[in-house]
Amino acid sequence: MSRPTEPQKKEELLEQCLAAAIEVGALDSSINAIAKRIGTSGRMLVYHFGSKQELERQLIGLLETRLRERLWSFQGVSIEEADCPEEPLLEMWSHLTSPEMRGLLKLTMELNQRAIQGDSETQGFLEQESQKWIDSLFNLTNNKTTALTLFHVFQGAILDFLTTGNAQRGQQTIKAFTKTLR
Repeated sequence: MSRPTEPQKKEELLEQCLAAAIEVGALDSSINAIAKRIGTSGRMLVYHFGSKQELERQLIGLLETRLRERLWSFQGVSIEEADCPEEPLLEMWSHLTSPEMRGLLKLTMELNQRAIQGDSETQGFLEQESQKWIDSLFNLTNNKTTALTLFHVFQGAILDFLTTGNAQRGQQTIKAFTKTLR
């Protein structure tokens, strides 16, 4: 009979694994490579998570939670209440394109690639996470169509930013979109 895992140790390991994945900008490493990066053993990770797939599943969930937490402050602002609707969106864009967010964004793009390649578990997970983002944007806009459009604007702008390094184009797109809201 195996020992029960220690929840605090498991949480610490998960945080360390996420930090390592953000630093590298990828999840596709062997469990031993991940363990080496954080200074533990592959056996310890398997003990706490059961498998690399479960570790990745929990890492992905934590990643999306972290992304939403970092943008949480924007959820209390309504575009309708803002003096200028572009201000909160441009602030969000500025935060998304900051250097500390790059690793997180790269990881989300890796998940998109997995989904495109047909990984049904990742597709289901991304569908749930996308809906959470759309709901957050709805709280910001109070309009379902605007929230969905903003979600797609930001997705495209993020992809462009990650592939070209040009954050200014995304900023221009957001400005142009907010003019249609007036």
